[in-house]
Amino acid sequence: MFKKLLQLSIILALIVVVLGAYTRLADAGLGCPDWPTCYGQLGVPDGKDGTRIEGYDRPLEAAKGWKEMVHRYAASTLGLVILIIFFLALKGKPKRYQSMTLPGFSAFFVMLQGAFGMWTVTLLVHPGIVTTHLIGGFVTTALLIWMLLNQGRPPAIYRHVLKRHKSLLMVVLALLSLQIILGGWTSTNYAALSCGEEFPTCLGAWWPAMDFSNAFTWGQLGVDYEYGVLDNPARAAIQMLHRIGALVVTLSIAMLVYLFKEYAHLKINLILISALLTLQITLGIVNVLYSLPMLVAVLHNAVALLLLLSVIGLVHKILQKPA
Repeated sequence: MFKKLLQLSIILALIVVVLGAYTRLADAGLGCPDWPTCYGQLGVPDGKDGTRIEGYDRPLEAAKGWKEMVHRYAASTLGLVILIIFFLALKGKPKRYQSMTLPGFSAFFVMLQGAFGMWTVTLLVHPGIVTTHLIGGFVTTALLIWMLLNQGRPPAIYRHVLKRHKSLLMVVLALLSLQIILGGWTSTNYAALSCGEEFPTCLGAWWPAMDFSNAFTWGQLGVDYEYGVLDNPARAAIQMLHRIGALVVTLSIAMLVYLFKEYAHLKINLILISALLTLQITLGIVNVLYSLPMLVAVLHNAVALLLLLSVIGLVHKILQKPA
């Protein structure tokens, strides 16, 4: 029961992350100007696009409203499942579970995600709030994956792997996490196409005019951030730093794969990480060259999560203590 619920929660978490990316990329984050309702209703009100609804400044855009509400209901379902997992763990149902730490953190994060979902709307898609909301979804999924991996039979532990390469593995995980945060910041500031449809150059140059001083400011609350407010030099700075981050992550993972290739029991993990990294780089380049196709952009978000989970799986395999 516990393991099946964990599996269900992970599937739901992946769906919620993908729906969140789609909602953000479709500019539907403010499709419902209130929270948790949509124009005061549990669904999207009937009416033609552009209809003014009393008490709300934003005119109705039904398609965007439904995108937002589907995302909310999926997230609510995930939250309910995670709370059930928490209470089962509290009662000691899973035989192998000895700690409430992960179930507790998962329940905390999913409730925090609800709050950030609300602030995303009430603070008018503030980049800092939306990026934190995105990262919270990744963290929640990672916690669920770790819990599921804890339910399996521990493999033989290789202490020499841990001793020799633990630091590198942690560095790779940290760099990948920072790159994902930077990717979220790129998306929430609408900086993905700030270099035009060019790669690897940007605005006709290898190092264009950029404004780093304004690229990572928190910004004011109460401002409508839909479609972004930064000037293009600041957006270009974000985009270029994201590209540099991708190069650093690629080199670090390449080093990891090279050093770990001698361990046969890690072969599947390394192949999966390499394949996902290659796919992620390809999707990122296609995003730029073809002006952010919706399917490719959503997949870029999804594969980022899968790549993170694959690295976490490798970490778990090496660090897990024997039974």
